[in-house]
Amino acid sequence: MSLEDLADLNLAAVTRIHHTWQEGARLQESDGVQLHQGALPIPAPMMSTVIRTDPRVPAAEVLTRAKAFFGGGSNPYAPILFMRHDQDLATLLAEGGFAKQADLAVMLTERPLAEPKLAETWHLQLVEGRELPPGQVHPDLPGFVDCCAQAYASLGLPAFMTPFFFAKAAQVLSPEVSLVLARQGDDPPAAAAMVLHTGEMAGLYWVATRPEARGQGLAAACTVAATNLALERGATAVALQASPMGEPIYHRLGWREYGRLQRWSST
Repeated sequence: MSLEDLADLNLAAVTRIHHTWQEGARLQESDGVQLHQGALPIPAPMMSTVIRTDPRVPAAEVLTRAKAFFGGGSNPYAPILFMRHDQDLATLLAEGGFAKQADLAVMLTERPLAEPKLAETWHLQLVEGRELPPGQVHPDLPGFVDCCAQAYASLGLPAFMTPFFFAKAAQVLSPEVSLVLARQGDDPPAAAAMVLHTGEMAGLYWVATRPEARGQGLAAACTVAATNLALERGATAVALQASPMGEPIYHRLGWREYGRLQRWSST
């Protein structure tokens, strides 16, 4: 399997992990289709999504299975398409009245990235749960969640929704998860990135900067540290899906775009 194929499948692997962090979530995976009902009835990544993991599954079958899983229109969901092989799904969704929410660059890197310089007042902190007793929440996890909530609110995700992604807080910092935080002294983190060590292809997610701290290269520094950590620990490459705000930054840091991701909504 090519690196690009592994990068496409990384989102399904990461959704599988996020599923374990959410209250009342449902996950169904079989015969080349992943269906996930998250804790919130919203068509958003790692919440209510449909991902075709085998391009050989007919587009019509994917939608039939999605409709059976999610039920009626009061339970919206987001088909996520990797456009190297999902153009047939895009055509069917457009014909069926689905709305296209986003068209994003999907990127990967196989090489360590050069570390950007930060002002001396900032430092990076690695947060992991490897030595935590079972059932204990890491004291730095709430700061990470709040940083993401403030950052993603400016991208359209209401701040009150972000904690639902991490509701089972004691399970978030499992062995395959590492956080990198940027902070001044003991202040709450101003920026963050999460890397998920998912085998040959790691994934970078939840890259965030509080709005008042933007423009200082903090998220870039967290991104580079998290990416290099994954490569040091044995990943062949690291994948991400870039927001429009982050795309030029990732290009500058050394990531390469290999395709496009489209996210559609059933309402």
